Amino acid sequence: AARYLHLSYEMSVADFLDALGEPTFVCPVTGVALCAGGDKRPLTVAELPEFVRLVMQFWFRDGVSAQVHAFRDGLQSVFPIEPLLAFDAVELRALLCGRLEIEWEESELQRHILPSGGLTRDAPAYRLLIEELLAMPHAERAHFLNFVTACPHLPPAGLEMLEIEVAPQRAGLNTPTSQTCGNKLYLPAYRTIEELRQGLHVAFANAEYGGLHENTN
Repeated sequence: AARYLHLSYEMSVADFLDALGEPTFVCPVTGVALCAGGDKRPLTVAELPEFVRLVMQFWFRDGVSAQVHAFRDGLQSVFPIEPLLAFDAVELRALLCGRLEIEWEESELQRHILPSGGLTRDAPAYRLLIEELLAMPHAERAHFLNFVTACPHLPPAGLEMLEIEVAPQRAGLNTPTSQTCGNKLYLPAYRTIEELRQGLHVAFANAEYGGLHENTN
C-alpha cells in the first residue's frame, strides 16, 4: 500500500482500506457495482481476492462486451469475419497495427529513405539523418515514424512498405516538416548532428499538438 501511494512510511493493506473510508465492491474507475448490491457490500482484506477477480472480469469482459460486439458487427458489415479466425491475436495485431518492434539496418534505411527534390545521398543533412535514425532509441524511432507517416509503428513488411521521401526544406524554416499523406519529410540543410537532433526534437514535440505535421508546399 505504501508503494502504491508513494508514501515514505509503511502502511498495511488494512490501513489503506480504512483510509478509503468505507470502500465497497464498485469499479475504482467508473463506480459501477461489480456485483448485485456491490455498492453496499463492504470491501475487507479477506475479500480482496474476490474484489480483484470481479474488477478484472468487469474491465476485460462484462464492462467492454457491448463495445466488442459493436466493433465485431461493424467489421462484419465490411467483410466476413471468418477469414480472420485463421490468425491468432498476436498475428492480427501485427496485421492491423504494424510491428511494435522498430528495428532497421543502415542498408535498409538507405534503400527506403529516399532523397528527392534535389537532395542527394551525399548531402550532409541526409547522411546525418541516416546516422541519427540508427542511433535513435525505440521511443524516438516511433516519434519519427508518427511524424512522417502518422503511424508510430512499422508495417508488417517493414520500411519497404513506406518508401519515405526526404526533400530539402523550402518553407524558410529551420525545423523539419512533413506530409504524412505521402510519407514525405522536408529537412533543413543541417550541418551538425546537434542541429538535426534539436530540429527533430522540436518537430516531434509540436506534432503531438498538430503543428509542423503537414507541409503545404
